[in-house]
Amino acid sequence: MTTTQHPQPGGELPDAHRPRPGGSFDATAITFGAMGLFDTLTADQRARVLLPYADPGRTHWNFLPESGRHGLPLGELDRRQEALAHRLIAESMSIPAYARVVQVMANEHVLRELNLPVFGHIAPTFRDARGYFLSFFGQPQPDTTWGWRLVGHHLSINITVLDGELVSATPFLLGAEPARFGPFRILGEEEDAAFVLLDNLTGPQQQQAIIHSKPPADFVTRTVATIGDVEYPGYHGVGRRDAMITDEDRKALAYFRAHPRGVRAADLSATQRGHFDELLARFVHRARPGLVGFEMDRIAAAGGVGELHFAWAGGASIDQPHYFRIQGPVTLIEFDNAEDNANHVHSVWRDPANDFGADLLMHHLEHDHTEQPPGSTA
Repeated sequence: MTTTQHPQPGGELPDAHRPRPGGSFDATAITFGAMGLFDTLTADQRARVLLPYADPGRTHWNFLPESGRHGLPLGELDRRQEALAHRLIAESMSIPAYARVVQVMANEHVLRELNLPVFGHIAPTFRDARGYFLSFFGQPQPDTTWGWRLVGHHLSINITVLDGELVSATPFLLGAEPARFGPFRILGEEEDAAFVLLDNLTGPQQQQAIIHSKPPADFVTRTVATIGDVEYPGYHGVGRRDAMITDEDRKALAYFRAHPRGVRAADLSATQRGHFDELLARFVHRARPGLVGFEMDRIAAAGGVGELHFAWAGGASIDQPHYFRIQGPVTLIEFDNAEDNANHVHSVWRDPANDFGADLLMHHLEHDHTEQPPGSTA
């Protein structure tokens, strides 16, 4: 784990003291896992799976069914290749997070059957447990810059490696439709932890935390490539109209990067802070264990966990549409359960400064790749 440095009075951390990953084999394990899979692919499969690192499509991480996706579907891999793909997924995150990823994909089997009365014979064409698309951005090799993505319904995994160091696991999105059905409650621990925190707030604290009586239909920040200074939610979910909101709702729910809404973690009691930390961990600990310390260092360098804010919208019980977010300079967590009568969850963990490794890549290019004088060696 890197040593935490605190910002200077102006709020910016000196470049020499910016948290950087290092000291672990996390990136190496992921890279070797990707190499093992890549080497089993046919020439046609490699052509479909591989794009340049700088391809603009790398930041297109939409998790809804859509046509014309780039990438190689898991359903077109043979059994050995599919096992290697799952090895890559598991190597890239914590095992509990991997278990949720597997459940999200398996849930498509249940959703297909539930959708038959509405969609009939077309349901299997877009409710497919192997209909998740794998892409490599840059060929995986040791000590290189590359990334990989797996995207499909209710799943978007985006991993970035910079010069052989793991630098980003965000955006990291998981969803569930239905959120509760039979043995499936894929995101139940995250949801329960949020309710525990909300229920343990005092009356005045709840008034501060609850920013609106109605939740957004989906993430306030949507699936934009880069989070802006201000973001407003959509009027409804994409392709759906069962959770509509108005202009007034959108204004009340808006995200302001410089002015987080809700209750500040530093203002919580010790017991409340424990509940807050547990909720935060449910998302940050989706990352591979070696990356968690780096992410917590980034939070500390940006003001600390105490400066994160917890905001809530909607009902205060699980059967009512509800939404929460945790917000800070390098942290944004959104959890929405508004559609299908509060039985359809979307959850995302993002870093507004470092999604897709953007922050560290920028500083790497500025400070590590300066031009050398003619005839010199790097």
